[in-house]
Amino acid sequence: MREAIASLFLYLLKIYHMKLINFLLIALIFCSSCKEEEDAVPSFNENYGAGMYIATENGVSFYKDGVLSDNIFQKVNGIALNNVNKIKFEGTKAYIATEKSLFSAKVETFENKGEVAGFMNLVDFDFVPMERIFAVDKDNSNVKVVDIDRMEIISDVEVGFGAEPVFIISKWYRSLIMNGGEVADSLKDSTIVAIDFRDELVPFANMMGSIEVGDNPNSAVFINELKILCKGIYDVNNLSNNTFSSLSKVSPWDMELVWNVSLGVYNAKNLTSNSNGSVLFFTANDGVYNMYNDGTSINNIISIESDILLVKTELYAVNDSTNNYSKMFYINDAVNNPNTIYKFNQATDLFCDTIVVDASVRDIAFY
Repeated sequence: MREAIASLFLYLLKIYHMKLINFLLIALIFCSSCKEEEDAVPSFNENYGAGMYIATENGVSFYKDGVLSDNIFQKVNGIALNNVNKIKFEGTKAYIATEKSLFSAKVETFENKGEVAGFMNLVDFDFVPMERIFAVDKDNSNVKVVDIDRMEIISDVEVGFGAEPVFIISKWYRSLIMNGGEVADSLKDSTIVAIDFRDELVPFANMMGSIEVGDNPNSAVFINELKILCKGIYDVNNLSNNTFSSLSKVSPWDMELVWNVSLGVYNAKNLTSNSNGSVLFFTANDGVYNMYNDGTSINNIISIESDILLVKTELYAVNDSTNNYSKMFYINDAVNNPNTIYKFNQATDLFCDTIVVDASVRDIAFY
């Protein structure tokens, strides 16, 4: 009897030891696989962050403290970006609009955080509440609604049959889209479209109507009032059809045109303003201009035709012991050197920096 009990005990002990060994082997394999997965996670250097970002036909360039790095997205992720139209920032991420896709990247490292494909010609976008982006697809005549968290298109809003939307600006509960038209007189457009994106805490995207402003609206500022810059008709191959650019004041909530005034210049684009909206700046066919926000006192500041315009107040050295603030104008030479950016100090009336990137400049933004 005792021998049987001892034999049973040894048998059960053997089974226990075998199960314990199997458990330890499984745990060891699991821990090893976890370690391998942890080791496989790539690390990214924090080489970017605060600085100047330049969208070009070849990608995104980064400029800081006199040092330029071209194609930073490709260098970090191994993905080439072509025809970058816009770059904007939201929180700690950069959002990059190429012709066919919208990319997201972590600003500090520029590692790829997602891509939204499905565009025909993505020319502009804006951030709206409830973690969404309104993305302007020019060649598809619509605004696509992108879920930022999922990085996917969830709906779209038509802005007019055959329309060519080129710019978006948003405030409170409404986005305004400029339908920019084409070069020829027969293809001009004069409409802006309103899309409401929320009602209290309910997200949606509803087209609320459109109104006519000047010919071929292409940019706007919306600080205290909504001012819209309209290019007019500008055809270098048929000068007889050209018309002056104009500035429109619009009541955005009633969707009514208040006034439209001629500016006496051609091919006006890239409207921006000072901090309170009292002075406006824009590019035209013969340089960079400023004016009051009612379209009066138009003055040429820089006699270089530019594709882009960014105005930024910065501190500069007056002399060895004195610093002061001035508006700095970032432009490119659209005719002779479209890949060259010039920095112009309005206080000194002098150019103070030159930045040469590897392709034509499409946009400039600071983070």
